[in-house]
Parts: sequence; C-alpha cells; structure tokens
Amino acid sequence: MKKLICTLLALVMVLSLVACGGTKEETKTEEPAAAVEPAVEPETEPVAEPEAATGNYKIAILTGTASQGDEEITAAQKLAAADPEHVITDTYPDAFASEVETTISKVLAFADDPDVKAIIFVQAVQGATAAFNQIKESRPDILLICGVPAEDPAPITAAADIVLANDEIGCGYQVADQAAAWGCDVIIHYSFARHLSYETIVAKRDAMRTTAESYGIEFVERDAPDPTGDAGASGAQAFILEDVPKVMEEYAGKKVCFYCTNCGMQVALQQAIVKEENAYYALPCCPSPFHGFQEAFGLESSYGDIEGTIKILANYLDENNATGRFSTWAVPVNMAMILGGYEYATAWAKGELTEKVDLELLADCFSAAAGAPAEFGTYTDGTTNYDNYLLVAFDPINFADYVG
Repeated sequence: MKKLICTLLALVMVLSLVACGGTKEETKTEEPAAAVEPAVEPETEPVAEPEAATGNYKIAILTGTASQGDEEITAAQKLAAADPEHVITDTYPDAFASEVETTISKVLAFADDPDVKAIIFVQAVQGATAAFNQIKESRPDILLICGVPAEDPAPITAAADIVLANDEIGCGYQVADQAAAWGCDVIIHYSFARHLSYETIVAKRDAMRTTAESYGIEFVERDAPDPTGDAGASGAQAFILEDVPKVMEEYAGKKVCFYCTNCGMQVALQQAIVKEENAYYALPCCPSPFHGFQEAFGLESSYGDIEGTIKILANYLDENNATGRFSTWAVPVNMAMILGGYEYATAWAKGELTEKVDLELLADCFSAAAGAPAEFGTYTDGTTNYDNYLLVAFDPINFADYVG
C-alpha cells in the first residue's frame, strides 16, 4: 500500500494553487469550541504491504469541485486514475448549502452499488449526516469516513464511523509557540466581526492569546475589512498591504508575528511580511505549503512533488532573508484525509479489520499517506468527548531545512 500511495503522490501533478478567495472561505466548518484530549500517538513506521486483494470491492469518494478546493478533488481523481478498478468518484454541487438533497442523493447512489464497501466524503458539507444515517440502516457493512464536517459533532459522529478535522484550536497554541521560538515581542491577530461570531475562531484566538501572554508576548487584535463586505476581497487585501508596514512602524525594533483568520487575505499578508525585516508568519489560517505562497511570490507548485514545492518556497524565502521568519505545515491536510482514508478503507474492504474503527491503523495510514507523522486528538465540546471525531495536526516546517 505504501508503494501505491507514493505512486499517487507522484501522479498528482501541477494544478492551480490552493489560495481560497472570499467565496471559498465560506465553506469552512463552523463548529463549537473544542478542547483537544490526547488520543493515539501515530506510528512513524510505514504501513505493512497488504496481501493481494480478494473479491470485488469499491471505495467511493465524494468531494467538491475544483472551485471549492483543489486538494480534495485532485486527490480523488488521481486515486481513481491509479486504482480505477476500486475507486469511484463524484462531486457535490457548488451551491451545496441550497442543494442539500442533491448531495444526499449522490451519497446514496454510491451505497446502491453492492460492491461499494467504503465512502469517503471530504469536505463533508450539509447532507452528510442525513445520507450516512440512511446508509447505516440499509448498508451497515459500508465504512463511512468524513472529513472537514460542516454539521454539528453529535449528529455527525453518530452517523459516520470516522470524522476527521483540522485541529483549529491547536493551531492557536502552535502560532504562539512558534512566535515564542522566534523570540517575537508581539502577535497581531487580524479578523472581523463575522469571523469572531464563529466559536472555533474565537477559541483559537483565545488559545493564541493565553499562550502568547504566558510567554510574555503582547497580543493585539486588529480589525480588518470583511472580504464579503462592501470593499470586497480586493479592499481587504489592500488593507493588509497598507496596515502591515504601519504596524511595523508602530512597533519599530520589535519582532512582530502576524496571523489572519481569512483565506483570501493570506496572499497579501505573505507579500507584506516578506518585505519587513522583523515581521513573522507562523501559519496560514489553513496550514498547507500551497495556501497562498505560490500566488504571493509567483512560484511554481505541484501536488505531485510536495517536497520540491516546499524547496522552491524555501529558496525564495532564503533569497529574501525570510527563511527563519515563515512557517506552515508540510502537508496539505485535506488531501491527506482522502489519501489516508483511502488506504484505511482499502484495509476494511479487504477484510483486514475486525472493527470499523482501529485508531492505531488509521494513524499509520494517515501518516504514511501524508509523508509526515500525524498527531491526533479527540474533539470535546463542553462535557462530551467524541472519540471518533479526530483532530489532525502536523508539526510546523523549518524552511532552513529545505534550502538548496
């Protein structure tokens, strides 16, 4: 299986970069605030090569279109190209919020095929819970995996066997930790009223603030225009390009780490920070080596050569004296959800699992597919812990390791 995953990563060739605009940003999950509890420590050893497949089986993958996110559909299409005998794919509508019944019908159509043994749904937009509940009644043999869920934890965890999400709250701690490692004096947090009505964004901000203050780092909230407002995305980007130099002048002589909650502002923020000697960038709002950087700096990118893409970015940062001022994750996490989910689903389809949820094997599959050790925690809202709702995180990149 490891050989197939490596082949898949090599096959996933150049596509448009991942830098979400204002409309794409609306698809991001809005969930209750969460706390991370330790779950399974992933194995770093590669997954053992499985025995040859026996019998007929199919793994169905539902994603958005390319307009909703290149990572997911690219991973699904290349899996289908590499393993056409076993992988089938489809996409949900771009207007998924108003076409929930269409999404549900597409999921149910997968289950109508008796050879389908697993369904992977990333991003799991509205309709996932309803569709999965119906499938559980008629086809309890199907493994149901969803990633980036848009529905509340209680119903989606009851409907799906495995739920995967980016560790949003953990990113807040990670930004502050990285800023402290750099010796930063200040963290600037850009957001706006609409985003600050989302509990996960507020919880991430609070985690960032608390951790920063524990290090003696000043935490400053700064209002930015909402890209969906009158000024639009271009107005929000222009604000960032103008405000970063003002902040650096205000905090002259200090190291300042910047963070922004909006996808569409990342390009402008990256462009502004690289020009400022004491400005730092710990993470994009959606950690990935493809989130904004290539557009910001005019660089080539290839999902088929993630390490090569990171090296190109590292060399650009080195040329601009910024290698030690930028970081992100080495893994496009949504893509890893599909590749790792496929590997795990294959084991289920071949009868290699006795239960649908084997967290140790899932950690192995996820880490092997991602090419980096994955860290898992479980989702908790208030007093309830959802042990099949897994929060995924990766360590930040040290770009100096990729220069050359």
